[in-house]
Amino acid sequence: MKKVLVKVKGIQIVDGNETVMELTTEGTFRKFEGDYIVTYSEEQEGGGKTKTLLTVQKNNSVILERRGGLNSRLIITKGERNNCLYAIPQGSLTLGIYGKEVTSTLTENGGSLRMAYNIDANLTPISENIVEITVEER
Repeated sequence: MKKVLVKVKGIQIVDGNETVMELTTEGTFRKFEGDYIVTYSEEQEGGGKTKTLLTVQKNNSVILERRGGLNSRLIITKGERNNCLYAIPQGSLTLGIYGKEVTSTLTENGGSLRMAYNIDANLTPISENIVEITVEER
C-alpha cells in the first residue's frame, strides 16, 4: 500500500445547471488481484468525515463505496445500468446508475480515472455526472 495524493474533480449537471466540486487529499493506493484500490477521506458539510473506497476492476467497472455521514455503493460499468443503494441520515433509496464512460490509465505508479454516468430514481433522470480522479505517488 502506497501513500498518494488524490485529486478529484466532479461535475454534476441537474436540469442544465452545472456544479463543479474539486478535492485534493492524501490517501492510499494499492493493487489487489488485478484491481486498483484508492482510499481517501473527506470532510462533509456540517462536520463529520466520509471515507471513500474506490475499486477499479480489471474489466474497467468501478465500485465507489462511501461510509460515514453518507453511505453509498455505486457500481459504474460502461453501457450498463446498475441499481445501487444511497443512504443519508434522512433515509435510503435505490438509484439507477447508467455508465456512459469508464477510462482508466492506472498502473502500480498511479495514473488517472474518468467516469461519466447518469443517475435516475425509478427511471426518472436526476443528474449527469463526470468524475475525474488523479492518483500521484507521494
